[in-house]
Amino acid sequence: MSGAHSPISVYQLRLGATKVPFGQFYGGLEGWRGLSAFYRFATDKRHFIVVPIHAYLVEHPDDGLILVDTGINWRQAHEHGHYYRGMAHYLFDEDEYRLDRSEELPAVLARLGHRPEDITRVVLTHLHEDHVGGLAYLPGTEVVVSRDEWDNRDWRLFGFIPMVYEPSLQPARSVTLADFDSGPFENFPASHDLTADGVVKLLPTPGHTPGHSCVVVRLDDHGLLIAGDCLYTLRHLANGDVQAFGAGKRVEQHNASIRRLTELRARLPELIVLPAHDHTAYQSEHLGPGLAKGRLTAEERARIRRYEQSVFTADGRLRADRMPRYITCGSPDHVGGVSE
Repeated sequence: MSGAHSPISVYQLRLGATKVPFGQFYGGLEGWRGLSAFYRFATDKRHFIVVPIHAYLVEHPDDGLILVDTGINWRQAHEHGHYYRGMAHYLFDEDEYRLDRSEELPAVLARLGHRPEDITRVVLTHLHEDHVGGLAYLPGTEVVVSRDEWDNRDWRLFGFIPMVYEPSLQPARSVTLADFDSGPFENFPASHDLTADGVVKLLPTPGHTPGHSCVVVRLDDHGLLIAGDCLYTLRHLANGDVQAFGAGKRVEQHNASIRRLTELRARLPELIVLPAHDHTAYQSEHLGPGLAKGRLTAEERARIRRYEQSVFTADGRLRADRMPRYITCGSPDHVGGVSE
């Protein structure tokens, strides 16, 4: 997969974790649809899982440090009720987010030899809290987000529950809106160049939110697809078998975006998917170790392909033994696990 002329590094950053209902991730084909999905989200307090929050740092030789998503900040995790005061946040628990000092954005950047002020640009796949909270560490840094996402940030569930919390966006004082006017990219009719050489691109993938976007990084011999929440995990590529919860036309949009990503991977076989919240061995044994050094070797990519073959059938369905199932762990806070 060609396109880059100079070395580029891409690092995966773990920036805390979030506690979510199992059905939010995996219940879309089992009743977690429409208004009932939001009711179950608010009332099911016995089937939680904890998933990581990942952002990605792209080191580009000419365009500098590009941070894709920002994770959460300390106050979101440790002053949750006070931080969200005034918001209809009764749907969420006080311990929704988990963050220790070693996973705060400044500490994670420091281990790579960088400071928050070294970031030249922040790219947001969408405006949900676990992707924008880290803006608190990056006041004034240029933020790139799709115009559709930014213009729809006032959308409210049932007309009164805001899906975007404006105080978390206050540090974004310099916002560039992407109109996807850089021409087509493979099967995508439109794209937005994030670097002058076109090696890093933003692709429109609406559905999870009105203007959700993914980022593709084209390297010399492979590519990386930073999927945001278009794909919670690798297994969500098989959206005929596993889907996240949702309602209305967004479900159709989301599934259409996943199908487009599936076609993109068929066109670019060396494209590696980087989800934001994968909690499986795909993350812990493959992506994490490889991207800790900023680059996946040929051997690591071959192991990823073998892992994918163990998860999916030849026609892209989930293998029967890979269907996610909730595992009760007997913990007092009702946090369990997920079968792999």
